[in-house]
Amino acid sequence: MKKNIFYTMLLALGVITLASCEKDTEGLSSVIDYPVLNILGDEFTISPIGEPYKDAGCTATFQGSDYTSKIVTTGVSDIDVNVPGLYYVTYSAVGPNGFAWSKTRTVAVCDPNVTTDLSGTWTTTANTYRMTTKQTFYPGCTTTIKYLCPGIFQIKDYLAAYYSQYVGYGAAYPGYDFDVEGILQLTSDNKIVMISAGPAAAFGSDLPTEFSDGKYDPETNTLSWGIVWSDMLFQVELTK
Repeated sequence: MKKNIFYTMLLALGVITLASCEKDTEGLSSVIDYPVLNILGDEFTISPIGEPYKDAGCTATFQGSDYTSKIVTTGVSDIDVNVPGLYYVTYSAVGPNGFAWSKTRTVAVCDPNVTTDLSGTWTTTANTYRMTTKQTFYPGCTTTIKYLCPGIFQIKDYLAAYYSQYVGYGAAYPGYDFDVEGILQLTSDNKIVMISAGPAAAFGSDLPTEFSDGKYDPETNTLSWGIVWSDMLFQVELTK
């Protein structure tokens, strides 16, 4: 008898709770509408150096209706067509409900006359070292370079895997980033220019403070540069 009374009470409590929840959420929707943005043209756009850049634009809809006039575009005026590199154009729109959405186009200003492709896996030679109070040579480490557009490449580590491979931090601390990634440029006269570089996140926010003597030797198929990071000089020479 007591069991029956207990189960009856639980059932009644569940019905009351369910009714209360339904009342509290009455009129509310779990679906949030955002402006739908559609970038016209390619999201990664190549712009030849020295030529005017004309943005293809973007369209927008909100709940099926045209919303293009509400788009705010930023970044176009920051594009320097005389300086190779990656630039970003962002399209943003805020819906009537206050919720915003955005999309970004990458504009690569580059020299189409540069046809050399540096993409692939590169290995440090016996001439690669880190300089502190002494030279520490680290041949045999590998880093990768990815082709983005003519003369513009993404490098996994400007320090050529000194910390992640030679010191062994990559295997010892998986999930942490010890690489100084960035974007580099190969010029028509085979010079290497550092366009950008990020910090090695595992070490904090230190950025390279100097990049020098960057060059590509097509006869020996080697890349080389000097880079100062965290007050240390890394003299890098790579081959593949």
